[in-house]
Amino acid sequence: MQESPVIDKSNINRYLCDACGANMVFDPQIGKLHCPYCGFAKEIAAGAREISEYDFYEYLRPENQRLQPLATGAMQVSCSSCAATVVFLPPQTAGQCDFCGGKIVAQPKAADPLVAPESVLPFAVTDKQALANLKSWTASRWFAPNKLKTLAEHDRTSSVYIPFWTFDAESETDYTGERGDNYTDTESYVENGERKTRTVVRTRWSYAAGHVSRHFDDAPVPASKTVLPAYLESLQWNFAELVPYDPASLAGHKAQTYQVSLEDGFARFKEIAADVIAGDVRRDIGGDQQRISSMTPEFADIRFKHLLAPVYAGAYRFNNKSFQVVINGRTGEVHGERPYSWIKIAALVILILIIVAIIAGVGSAAR
Repeated sequence: MQESPVIDKSNINRYLCDACGANMVFDPQIGKLHCPYCGFAKEIAAGAREISEYDFYEYLRPENQRLQPLATGAMQVSCSSCAATVVFLPPQTAGQCDFCGGKIVAQPKAADPLVAPESVLPFAVTDKQALANLKSWTASRWFAPNKLKTLAEHDRTSSVYIPFWTFDAESETDYTGERGDNYTDTESYVENGERKTRTVVRTRWSYAAGHVSRHFDDAPVPASKTVLPAYLESLQWNFAELVPYDPASLAGHKAQTYQVSLEDGFARFKEIAADVIAGDVRRDIGGDQQRISSMTPEFADIRFKHLLAPVYAGAYRFNNKSFQVVINGRTGEVHGERPYSWIKIAALVILILIIVAIIAGVGSAAR
């Protein structure tokens, strides 16, 4: 049996209940710190800073980076299998990786300083609601292995905040290309020795050049590499609901530290922005078809913020492969991988063949 991680006892009681002295957790149902033992609840302490956005290039200067742990007394562990690092407040522990299902054998250590999050989308879905949604989702997965259902039956998901970067920027882009205008033409052809005519669509191409502008506001870039990209792209967030980050939001939950640096996050933003700008260029060229020959986006007034978004994450292993399930902590929507159990499929095929044979046998006997 795996030993429990050793925790620094001096840092355990971070948010104590005023009524009974137990550790409080952030309760998404009421949006407050809540004592799971006596039911006492209280607001997160007032006075949190406003949500700010920082100048990208100014922040890259070492003397301007605001590095700090996510919370006083926070601990962290890293998974040797998928390289995920999660931060948590004691007495909570992390004995199994929420992203790959592997066992975490490393001892927790004091959380490393990092670019401090400016804001957070607090959990709005409780663990009971998330579990109910997961059970409904797994029940609808025909031919899934029993380990997928075990994930829901044994509540093997954890509430984890996932890191994101968001970027604001003004873009100016010069482009060259071609505009294609469709027109109809009549052509003749021979079929079965008979000459016929038909109408065809042709395209007249002409040179095009111009300039487009685009403002980007809160363009999100996931800073996690351990959550499958397809899921991160499917999860929908309303950043209008962001609140200033307070370490109390972490009480009772974990937080993944970013695996994508600020610089790499901006590089990804430029790739995302290029796709959006290409759409602007095509609309500016007009016509029925467009070809883009060159496009040179220039970005200015680049600002960013670091935020945390909530998910319930779980993983299980089947045939020596890891499968992941993610639940949106704001909406409860479930996204997950599901392998097929060929044993169950084969059993169903055999059952169908038996039923067909029985029916055929009954029919023969009746004749």
